[in-house]
Amino acid sequence: MTRCILAAVGCVATVTGAAVGQGERVLQRLDTGIEVSPIAVARAVLGPDGPRMVGDWLPYGGAGQRNDRVMVFDCIEQTGVCGDGYWFFGTGFSNLFVTNDMTVADDTIIAEGSSRADLAWYFTCDGASLETCIIALFTQESVPCDPDSFDYGGWLLDFGTLSCNPGGYYITNVDLDGIGTWPLPMTGTGSYVEYFLQEVTSAGAFVMSSLAQPMLWGTGDARGAPGAPGTQGIMQFDEVVVDQSHTSSECFTYSFPDACPDVLGPAMGFWGFRQSDQCNEADCNGDQQVDTQDFLCFLGLWAARDPAADCNNDGEVNTQDFLCFLGKWSACQ
Repeated sequence: MTRCILAAVGCVATVTGAAVGQGERVLQRLDTGIEVSPIAVARAVLGPDGPRMVGDWLPYGGAGQRNDRVMVFDCIEQTGVCGDGYWFFGTGFSNLFVTNDMTVADDTIIAEGSSRADLAWYFTCDGASLETCIIALFTQESVPCDPDSFDYGGWLLDFGTLSCNPGGYYITNVDLDGIGTWPLPMTGTGSYVEYFLQEVTSAGAFVMSSLAQPMLWGTGDARGAPGAPGTQGIMQFDEVVVDQSHTSSECFTYSFPDACPDVLGPAMGFWGFRQSDQCNEADCNGDQQVDTQDFLCFLGLWAARDPAADCNNDGEVNTQDFLCFLGKWSACQ
């Protein structure tokens, strides 16, 4: 069985020096999306010798209960000003290893990391009708077109067997709540990398996919949504030669003046926690301050089992809601 893996941040390629990017870069729009979810996840690490899988596959149980998360970097939600669908370079194009920068929202709580990611990609498979698709996603401190910094771990996401050229793009939101997180860059600015592979070997190495590419969208003001969290620059690393690394010749400008939005980058979103959102929710009495009165306000609601005290939005009012509110209230002191 052939495996396709989309990884973010660097990947060991078992084919060296092979040319990719079959077909011309012809920017075009695709409106049809096919939603998929992983069936298993596994930890992965990226080091100077390349990325590899570590640990065992874990069954993926679906979305968790952290409904208090919000987007901290949004390059995937569509806006009315730019219509529906995403951009890509056509079914004959391939881009198997992508690095793009991200700057998260200013008030992101970096230490919390991100336990949910959304992304979209086109899956071609170079003539095959079916392949197993795995997505691995990493984050790092460096930005294009600087060398990869090799400083963060990530996750492999196994989607099982998918149809190739299905008539639309694939899209997913993956929630690792209770399993793990993607670290966010310490300064708020770093990068993520996508890799498409077709197998993970028994030693944990990644094998490149036959043909695939990320769908493309924009961030922040560039996509007609001034309130959209996060931004990115115009430079992106692409995989022109499958050689396990990016070079200066693989750094491309992703400004497309005739596209909406512009600048483009891989359709990607990271969810986390933002200080302003937590403090708004911790302002129980609505006086625009977070102080002892808010704690007492929530305590009264919680003791009465008032639905307004359902801090984690799980439909119940219990000890978890008290801890949820205490965490938000404490962070805003």
